Amino acid sequence: MRARQLNGNLSYESDGEQEPLIYNESSSAVVNPSEDSMVGINTIDDRERETEPLLDINKVEPLSTSFLPCSNVPKRYTLAIWAFFGFFCLYSMRVNLSVAIVAMVAPQSALNQSVQACPVVHENSTKPPPTYEFDWEPSKQGLVLGAFFYGYIVTQIIGGMLAERFGAKWIFGGSIFISSILTLLTPVAARVDYRLLIAIRVLIGMASGPAFPSAAALWGKWIPAAERSTVPPAAQTGTSIGIIFTTPLVSIMVEDGFLGGWPSAFYVFGAISCIWFIGWCFFGFNSPNVHPRISKKELNFLNKEIISNPPKHRYTPWKAMACCPSLYGIAINHVCFNFIYYTLLTSLPTYFATILNFNLHQNGFIFALPYAAQFITIIIVGQMVDRIRARKILSITVLRKAQAIIGTLGTCAFLVAIGYMGCDHTTAVICCILAVGFLGFQTCGPIISHLDIASNYAGTLVGITNMLATIPGFVGPYVVGAITNNNQTIAAWRLIFNISAGIGAFGCLAYCILFNGEEQPWNRVDHKDEAINT
Repeated sequence: MRARQLNGNLSYESDGEQEPLIYNESSSAVVNPSEDSMVGINTIDDRERETEPLLDINKVEPLSTSFLPCSNVPKRYTLAIWAFFGFFCLYSMRVNLSVAIVAMVAPQSALNQSVQACPVVHENSTKPPPTYEFDWEPSKQGLVLGAFFYGYIVTQIIGGMLAERFGAKWIFGGSIFISSILTLLTPVAARVDYRLLIAIRVLIGMASGPAFPSAAALWGKWIPAAERSTVPPAAQTGTSIGIIFTTPLVSIMVEDGFLGGWPSAFYVFGAISCIWFIGWCFFGFNSPNVHPRISKKELNFLNKEIISNPPKHRYTPWKAMACCPSLYGIAINHVCFNFIYYTLLTSLPTYFATILNFNLHQNGFIFALPYAAQFITIIIVGQMVDRIRARKILSITVLRKAQAIIGTLGTCAFLVAIGYMGCDHTTAVICCILAVGFLGFQTCGPIISHLDIASNYAGTLVGITNMLATIPGFVGPYVVGAITNNNQTIAAWRLIFNISAGIGAFGCLAYCILFNGEEQPWNRVDHKDEAINT
């Protein structure tokens, strides 16, 4: 079918070939998925009048949304941008404690406990020496830092299932909003008792748990296969940007005494997250079919490209999932990846402050650099992988395994190197930057490969693997606290980095043996009476 301009109106001519028609739920109309545009229609031929409901004359694409900023941006990208800032908020509320605790708790050297650190570079300064409110030992600090993950592990699977069944908008948004309210209460809890602080962090973890599984369900509805190595990882780089901005900003606010010093780390980012939630209420939608401002061109494209099963007519194929080797490969690699990621995320500020003797201001800025490297890696590698995939140069299985191998080799090599840099501050920091930077190869590949094998169940699959991968979140800080308790030495930290590297290598090996990136047959079963009998 071709459109032709006649006297200011659009008319249609048949090209001799009947185009396939699909039903558009949002407009109650039958539409053609291969048409380029459907705007300004004033004349409709008789054949189309017979196939389209009469009410469709009131469903012409609205033009009144042009007052909205960036109204011409495809709605899936608008959604991804809002999700990006959501992940920014999520991680700003997760990582703020890792930096603030350096200003909250007296270091072991101040308590005359065992420390073998690099020499301090004395600078002329008129600032008074720092004061600390708490004198928690490293093991207690490990419990505080790991408490988030005790709650985080509980709500992963249920979050993904609820998002698949009822839609991801309110699960994702509510996760961040509840976390923001609890973050605002954190300073009060810390000053009452460290056990109350642990309880608040557990609750924040429970509230944050559904965010990633629900986002995976959202991508399954909104993002076509050709963009899944680019758009979801790019949106989830909000986590890296959250770290990049949060850590130096926290250090500046604490040193300047803003809002009482370290409490500002929780007040500022809790308030920002509440503001984000207001915007998400207006710009987040469960699927293209319920978006009131999406263009018919984009809607037709997404309905054509994305295989979607109606959630009300779908069973969760638990048995098929349990027998899927690819899922086991993803899960094992995810657990090992997160051991490295969470250990560095929660403990690098302590390493910088205690061993390398960086002050709080230096600590915040230097801690942000590795995650800036990860952000850049994700953007570049994600684009490359999508182009290779689009041209069918390599299979998705080969691509994902290559990403896992390259990322793991780089990360593990530089982790081991950190422990042997001693007091060479510059080289140690460069090794930290490169170790985290290479994690980006996995972030835009193996860590999102749930979408490759079963996009319709991505929320549940991410919930399963993310639940298991949460265990390193509290095991990692506990291990660091146990190794460094009364033993803050370069040798102790070398052991921590070596353990992390070994665990990462094991995860990559398991992934390469078990993973196959082809779509699973149970992903397309979509009716009650077709329940899976496997």
